[in-house]
Amino acid sequence: MPEIITGNQLSEGIGFGSIIISNKVDVEITREKIASNQVETEIKAYKDSVQKAHVQLRKLRENVGENLDEDSAAIFDAHIMMLDDPGFNEQIIEHINALNNAESAIEAAGKVYVEKFETLESEYMRARALDVKDICLRLINNIRGVEVTDLTHMTEPVVIIAEELTPSASAQLDSKYVNGIVTAKGGMTSHAAIIARSLNIPLVSGIEDIIEKVTEGDDIIVDGFSGDVVLSPTEVEFAAYSEKQKAEERKIKELQRLVGKETTTLDGIKVNLFANIKGPEDVVDVSNNDAEGVGLYRTEFLYMNRMNLPTEEEQYTAYKTVLEASEDKPVIIRTLDIGGDKELAYLNLPKEANPFLGERSIRFLLKNEDIFRTQLRALVRASVHGDLKVMFPMITTLDEFNRAKALLIEEKERFEKETDETLKSISTGIMVETPSAAMISDQLAKHVDFFSIGSNDLIQYTMAADRLNHQVSDLYQTYHPSVLGLIKKVIDSGQKYDKWVGLCGEMASDYKSIALLIGFGIDELSVPSKKILSIREYISGVKKTDMEHLAERVLNVDSGEDVLYLIEEYTNLT
Repeated sequence: MPEIITGNQLSEGIGFGSIIISNKVDVEITREKIASNQVETEIKAYKDSVQKAHVQLRKLRENVGENLDEDSAAIFDAHIMMLDDPGFNEQIIEHINALNNAESAIEAAGKVYVEKFETLESEYMRARALDVKDICLRLINNIRGVEVTDLTHMTEPVVIIAEELTPSASAQLDSKYVNGIVTAKGGMTSHAAIIARSLNIPLVSGIEDIIEKVTEGDDIIVDGFSGDVVLSPTEVEFAAYSEKQKAEERKIKELQRLVGKETTTLDGIKVNLFANIKGPEDVVDVSNNDAEGVGLYRTEFLYMNRMNLPTEEEQYTAYKTVLEASEDKPVIIRTLDIGGDKELAYLNLPKEANPFLGERSIRFLLKNEDIFRTQLRALVRASVHGDLKVMFPMITTLDEFNRAKALLIEEKERFEKETDETLKSISTGIMVETPSAAMISDQLAKHVDFFSIGSNDLIQYTMAADRLNHQVSDLYQTYHPSVLGLIKKVIDSGQKYDKWVGLCGEMASDYKSIALLIGFGIDELSVPSKKILSIREYISGVKKTDMEHLAERVLNVDSGEDVLYLIEEYTNLT
């Protein structure tokens, strides 16, 4: 009998195949006390395993760089850096000198790093605990002479089942044969999820005891759209999901007719559709999906998944690559946005009671001017390669914007003096993420070149509801009249001073929200690249005049439920 279990969909698509079970991340460790005359032998065993790991990781990095992208390959740069980390090595040697065998010494040192990562607020940084486990597992397996499951030499369609897919395993995925992944653990920012999405492999996570529920070699179906996993499917299930897969493929092909066309409403109003990216590796998707520019380059990813700050040269190269690939289309690069749910462990910043209300984003940059100036210099240098616009995050006061812009101008003037070049002016704008910025948007509009509304944070700050806290998820209300009123105010301020206004965040990809935003007069939406064409299709089927009538009505209702009722009435969206 077929059994359907449901998890969290992390990568879309539908996959069929026979089950292959990947190695467990947590293995049984042989913990032994050793004699003093065995210390040197255990230290040598550890050092040999490190040397072997270096060879393995360099080979993996080379293979992944050729077959995937630099972002995926960079996983192994971080692993190599950890192998070379003096603190990590010293801890292991100390444990061995304290008469512990090499395996238990690696486990003990790794545990310190794992616990440090797992206590961080950021989902992304918590996911880095798996990198440490991966490195320690590699070292222990090298000492034991154990070979891990090889995911690179498949000969038939498979679905990988794992408790948690390690970064090393994720980077070996071959989309020709790996048709799906199901894991017990892992979130949207795990390496497995990031790589699965880049390879269009469906991934469902959050199914506890999945390894105990399946048998290697059995058939399975993975639905990355719904999060359903079908165990022991019959011909009936195969037929139904095959048809669903074909329907999705037909839809993707149909959308290709919109490539090269402007995004306009039925009554001829243009809306710019830009893409969100996290680095140069995403630019191919931006082009393939016909985005009209980059609306949000999240530079924090340059700073993550590593053991130290990126240099000016590293940043310059990344920004230059994106600008050149964008072929003079606008590229909005957001300066470093850390704090809240994004942390950099290597900075050893003090723990804050309320990180979302603490020294994050622009506040951190203005207090750490050396880090800020390094990024600004890289941006200034890169500006000659395309249509760069610089965006400052988490602005709450005009003074913050003025101070940030002044530093950018200083670095631009310094570069011009050093090179005897005259650069074009660089557009500067802000992310409107706080009620404060929205309320003074009329004042800010006199000074900025553009606004980009960060809807995720604006909702949580307006509703005083942490978007990562499930206990208050009912208060995180996208359509609450207070949130919509602030968005409308920002758009009105931009129009008053002829400054364009964009929006990024979950609202930008939601059809119900898009209908309202068009009615409010939004100029630009920044969305994941793969959603560009479907959103273009939706916008081409609505009239701005109809949405303006909707917008007028929603600002006069009492609740988010009433707003949703009106949207459904006007758009037939349910």
